[in-house]
Amino acid sequence: MPDPYEPLLRMYERGGGFYLQEYLDLNGVMIPLRNVESNASTTPFVTLCPATLDALDGEGESMYFAKISNGYPRHSPRGIVRRRVDDDQTHDEAFTRNLRWEPTEYLKLYDLGHNDIDHVQITEIEAATFIEPLTEKLAGTS
Repeated sequence: MPDPYEPLLRMYERGGGFYLQEYLDLNGVMIPLRNVESNASTTPFVTLCPATLDALDGEGESMYFAKISNGYPRHSPRGIVRRRVDDDQTHDEAFTRNLRWEPTEYLKLYDLGHNDIDHVQITEIEAATFIEPLTEKLAGTS
């Protein structure tokens, strides 16, 4: 069995914290308090890979999007982008082969009608599912 405290220790090592009210607030990620059965049916966030966690960290609140098209469904997208809102400023970024988030105009251009490639909003867990194998593959070839 994995160490049950490892996720908590990793969160604290990375400067995280939490607040407990009606939700468990992990400094921006809100998890509703529920009963054991509903918590057991929730998709777990299984990665503790530092490179993946680094890629998901960002100031402000983030929404993630999968770029989809023929042959690139939601579970295996062409790429992912995120929109971060921090101090009333919006930052659109794409996760690139450089294994980091870089500025992109994709979401703004899409809103202007340049929508050859579609997208759907995804969860942070789905974003991690895309980032982790890419990080492992490209980091291994560097």
